Amino acid sequence: MAAFRFAVISLLSFFLLSPLLKMQVTQRQEPIMLFFQDNSQSVIVGQDSAFIYDTYNEEIRRFFAELESDYVLYTHAFGEEVRELRDYDYQDRQTDISEIFSAIETRYTNRNIGAVVIASDGIYNRGRNPIYQSTSSYTPVYTIALGDTTPRKDLIINRLRHNRITYLNNIFPLEITVEARQAMGENSRLRVIHAGQTVFEQRVSFTSDAHFETITAELEATETGIKRYRVEIEPIEDEITLENNTQDFFIEVIDSRQKILIMAHSPHPDVGALKFAIEDNENYEVEVALFDEFDGSLEAYNLIIWHQIPNRLQRDLSLLNQAMRENMAQLFVLGPQSNIAGLNRLQTGIQINLRSSGFNDSRADINENFNLFSVSPEIKQLLSVLPPLSTTFANYNLSPATQVFAWQRIGNVSTDYPLIAFSEVGERKTGIIMGEGIWRWRLGNFAREGNHRAFNDLVSRMVQYLSVVEDKSFFRVNTQNFIYENQPVIFEAELYNRSYELINEPDINLTITNEDGVEFDYIPGRTGNTYTLNAGVFPVGEYRYRARVEFGNETYSADGIFTVSPLNLESINTVADHSLLYQMAQNSGAKMFFPAELDLLLEEIRNRQDIRPVLYTQHEFEDLINLRWIFFLLLALLTVEWFIRKYAGSY
Repeated sequence: MAAFRFAVISLLSFFLLSPLLKMQVTQRQEPIMLFFQDNSQSVIVGQDSAFIYDTYNEEIRRFFAELESDYVLYTHAFGEEVRELRDYDYQDRQTDISEIFSAIETRYTNRNIGAVVIASDGIYNRGRNPIYQSTSSYTPVYTIALGDTTPRKDLIINRLRHNRITYLNNIFPLEITVEARQAMGENSRLRVIHAGQTVFEQRVSFTSDAHFETITAELEATETGIKRYRVEIEPIEDEITLENNTQDFFIEVIDSRQKILIMAHSPHPDVGALKFAIEDNENYEVEVALFDEFDGSLEAYNLIIWHQIPNRLQRDLSLLNQAMRENMAQLFVLGPQSNIAGLNRLQTGIQINLRSSGFNDSRADINENFNLFSVSPEIKQLLSVLPPLSTTFANYNLSPATQVFAWQRIGNVSTDYPLIAFSEVGERKTGIIMGEGIWRWRLGNFAREGNHRAFNDLVSRMVQYLSVVEDKSFFRVNTQNFIYENQPVIFEAELYNRSYELINEPDINLTITNEDGVEFDYIPGRTGNTYTLNAGVFPVGEYRYRARVEFGNETYSADGIFTVSPLNLESINTVADHSLLYQMAQNSGAKMFFPAELDLLLEEIRNRQDIRPVLYTQHEFEDLINLRWIFFLLLALLTVEWFIRKYAGSY
């Protein structure tokens, strides 16, 4: 009995020292094979479609079965995106080969990848050049070359260049790039069709077997709304495909530009500089008038720029008072003739207290905390070295609603005097440029950069902030106006109560109507305090939507238009690029094969000595006391001792 008791006490004392058990664990990881099939439309363009759908698909399924007998196989499709798939329909409208390597890194890191097999025609139209990524691959990348590298007779609408927006009754340009392959000496006719009518037509002659030509058409916008045009080139005999002979595009025709009025006391180079800068943006229409000669209506304008107005010589300030009374957006440009006392009475958000009749030469120091609109780094760098403006010698008092875009830097001294500032009181936005001579900025920009881009951009951003009318509605629905046919249509909606707090208790009913009048009804889901809806992808065409919601005793509605544009990238290039596939394979230490050589590819993979199972060995430490058999040993010793003593009559 003493031996049993000694064993139990000794073991317990030993385990109080927390001994560790060192274990060696070995794991076996079988090699995996990754197969990626090009599922884009370019694979089946032309004469290869029957071969791909019938012979190739059957051969590739047999190839899968052979691989799976020896390895773990994962099959994928790629084109618009990489996804796990085994049945291919070859309907993707874009090809991104580089996405394969990103997917491998994301999904199969630290896996025993034996080899990667990519079946493609080598044509890609999105993403990076895959050759660079295959070079850095530590896994052999075998390629299966699909498609035909022989140029065939084909006419292609290669590219359309046009504005997304134009204005009613304007003439807008359309650049059409026509490509012709193996068609030297042939002729065709190019047409632009709108609403069933030919609005442009031109004969095209092809002078080489690799013919490129850019044709400019000038079209007139005669109706407002989103308009659909079709560009087509007449086919010639024996073309490999006719899918790339047409392209559609949409353009939005707007009724009018935003109108800007520059009102000046007298002619001045600042006025011309501002006018040229604003007109650089086609969304704005600029008019210039002298204060004493103006006889129009201020209500016709979205923004009034007052140059040295109010003026010392002016007595009639009715126009200024009208602009203030009607909360019109305004920009004041001060100068030597400005009536500072009259300006202070207008309550612009800045009170200017003249200290003398002198003037300072003030450069611009950008306020890094300014947040009403953003400016490019190019503007920030340029403003500090542009010529100074002539500013009044004064003190300035700013209201809490005023934000300073740039401070005055006089000589080398940075001051807290504003040079350009903006304020928003109620619904009225006001901007003030404290000095005269902004025309020097325009010339300085050209002297340094050879263009006026930075100056024009700065003025355009100032005008945009002041002239834009903020949406004060209680119900708002937003979506992209222009969407490609492979992109989902996503709606975002916001509903506000009378305190302008976001709410989303009531359901929204949203209806999308296509060109044929067919309606699709949706109820957006709730995300946080807002609403979102992914309506999925739609066929090419023009669509209208209308959303309706009831909240309390009010009914709110919002409507709009969006268009789905065709994506014809896959039909533009019909010549396979086997050199890219060959280079990808060579860079990774592998080979390129053709569809008829799948057995050779299978043999090549099986004969590679580096495609083997991998054994991972690691050492693990575990507390010895956690082993269950030790517990049962101690329990057995105590039980035996108790039983013997009980049986022998010791208790």
